Amino acid sequence: MNIRYIALAFLFSAGLLAAACSSDDAPPVATDAPNIEDRGTAELTWWGQAMFTLVATDGTRIVLDPYSEIGYQVPTAEELAADVMTVSHEHPDHNNVALAGEAAVLRGLADGGWVDIDETFGDTRIFSIEAFHDTSEGEERGLNTIFVIETGGLRIAHLGDYGETELTEDQLDDLGAIDILLIPVGGVFTIDAAGATAIVEQIGPRMVIPMHYGTPSLSIGLEAVDAFLEGKNARELGSSTVGFDIDALPELGVAEIWVLEPAGG
Repeated sequence: MNIRYIALAFLFSAGLLAAACSSDDAPPVATDAPNIEDRGTAELTWWGQAMFTLVATDGTRIVLDPYSEIGYQVPTAEELAADVMTVSHEHPDHNNVALAGEAAVLRGLADGGWVDIDETFGDTRIFSIEAFHDTSEGEERGLNTIFVIETGGLRIAHLGDYGETELTEDQLDDLGAIDILLIPVGGVFTIDAAGATAIVEQIGPRMVIPMHYGTPSLSIGLEAVDAFLEGKNARELGSSTVGFDIDALPELGVAEIWVLEPAGG
């Protein structure tokens, strides 16, 4: 795994997404101000697809949407050493709970419906938001769960396999002000580059990390990340793991995009 810590104070530059909705038909936008007290440092590793390991500011290790055999190397439970594991929905590239070990497993779906999750581990809060995997209220691909993690004043949103055209007012209210947005961009089974751009504009985060897109190792046919990056304030880090200097995050709405290399190969 290529691990590198990046100091945000030296890397971010001002810039907004190139496209913007017109005032006549613009969807609702999140505008809540964040609580920036008691911030610390967090570390995020992208394994590939929608799988991440987040080491929270209190040391809690959270694994999000663990994949099974989809072309990437599958890490062991011992390697992950998770304290908590989240599963946005029950598709095999997102729900490999065999990697949980002794971790608490938070499944966003059960018995054909959403699970209302709001749990605290140490000083880290994890809660769920109801969403759909498609544009037809789940008729094509079922339900999906957004997970939000609050740690040390930082808010991170993982959209799972989000497939809706735009976020609803309720979803935006629940999300609040997001510092780091983990968003699918590869289309086919989720929103594509244009759809992800529209969602980023709605949320107005500080940082964006794209996920769930085609790479040479992935055996699932998804679009590459390039179309999402075009015309945007993006940096390819050449790293799988990044450490966040939380005090030096860009302003809300800057939506600086960081592209990670998959640790799964």
